[in-house]
Amino acid sequence: MMANARGVGEKNLRYYICGLIGIFFLFGFGKIPAVGPLTQVGMQILGIFIGLIFMWSTVDLIWPSLLGIVAFGMSDYLSMGEAIAAGLGSQIVWMLLMLMILSEAIRVSGVGEYIARWIITRKFLNGRPFLFTFIFLWCFFVCTILLGTIAEIFLSWAIFYSIAEMVGYQKGERYSGAMIIACLLAGIVGGGMVPFQGWMLALCGAYGQATGTPINYAQYMLIAFIIGSLMMLLTALAIKYVFRCDMSKLKNFDVRQLRSDGPSRMTIQQKCYLFSFLIIIIYVFATTLLPADAPGMGGLLRLTQAGMFALIIIIQCFIRIDGKPIINFVQLAKEGVNWNVILICSSAIPVASALTSDATGVKTMMNNLLSPVFSGMGALPFIIIVVVATVILTNIGSNIGVAMMLIPITVPFVADLGISPAIIGIAIIFLANMGFVLPGSSGMAPFLYSNDWITVKDIYKYGIGYCLICIIAAIPVLYIASFVL
Repeated sequence: MMANARGVGEKNLRYYICGLIGIFFLFGFGKIPAVGPLTQVGMQILGIFIGLIFMWSTVDLIWPSLLGIVAFGMSDYLSMGEAIAAGLGSQIVWMLLMLMILSEAIRVSGVGEYIARWIITRKFLNGRPFLFTFIFLWCFFVCTILLGTIAEIFLSWAIFYSIAEMVGYQKGERYSGAMIIACLLAGIVGGGMVPFQGWMLALCGAYGQATGTPINYAQYMLIAFIIGSLMMLLTALAIKYVFRCDMSKLKNFDVRQLRSDGPSRMTIQQKCYLFSFLIIIIYVFATTLLPADAPGMGGLLRLTQAGMFALIIIIQCFIRIDGKPIINFVQLAKEGVNWNVILICSSAIPVASALTSDATGVKTMMNNLLSPVFSGMGALPFIIIVVVATVILTNIGSNIGVAMMLIPITVPFVADLGISPAIIGIAIIFLANMGFVLPGSSGMAPFLYSNDWITVKDIYKYGIGYCLICIIAAIPVLYIASFVL
């Protein structure tokens, strides 16, 4: 009891110390005289930026985000009302709210599980252990866009436990450990494939503010899909040939045993949810790939993605089946709205915009500091540095904090390399999802450390290996894409 109380006391002390350090940066850093090209306003904004990243990584997400908006409004950059409007009143926050409602409806409907089970129970997978392993991981990687990362992790684990019981895999076996961690990998990589969901939308906003051009969602999703699919293939290969896991127990496994006991066909509600999500994807690709003067494009562009997301929710609230709306907005909002993400976006996007403005001098300062390092560097070495740095740092600190730091530092140097800044933006935003090896690297890491099928040694062994696979898969895809974008 004494030891436990001492541990709690030490944890509380660290919490308050880190909180006070963060508060100093939010309100006190701007009192320090400006240095070099930094203006006094730049010192204020830089302090708020550093304070937010530090507190998101060490303290909490909710109250530091709220305090960041207050500090931003008390700076000389803008007024309190303007700070609140720039944060909570932004289009991105509106999009997040709409998507959270729709994502929650899709998640609770079970449509993601239905599709996942359909894919992994195809007869051609019988007697092909390696192919089954690859399709299993790739299936959950893709279906994460419907399931959500957390639901994907627990569903894929539950199905794997069933497989293990059927064929005889036990805790402590190589294949068990490798697959448990690979299931989580599939979830976080799949969760990073759609940039307009969750906290990644804040990073897309930060990229847009740093470059003056919004990120192309169609390009992002295509590149992320290719990298993710390649990662799942390389992961399956590593499980068999690098980690030398025994797959022989799957040789006589009949995948049809994994079929659900539920309905053999999707319900009307499930079809509506799936159709709605497909409409969103089609809209994103249409408005980014088709010319603006194409028939009907004028109306679609005026609607914007924020309007399209809201329109889908409106239609499904209007249509009733058996006397009930397809989407129960109030009920889904109670369960599906993640205020951590909403408030991170509300504070991160306007601060990132201010940080890269000419009024602060931050871009000039970073250019003076890093130009000697990046001067004369080719596109490939630069991409390698960004990829490796993002994967390593996101496993040490907060994923959103690391990405928010790297975007304004690296993007200004891309123009001299002859490649699109989008390549670097996509790399940082997508790879920031790869934090899972260390306990505090992301919200997903604790799920691994609480799973009794694996040990900490397994997490480091397979987790570091999977991070290397991520780097190996990402670099050539991003480099090839740099010639296209």
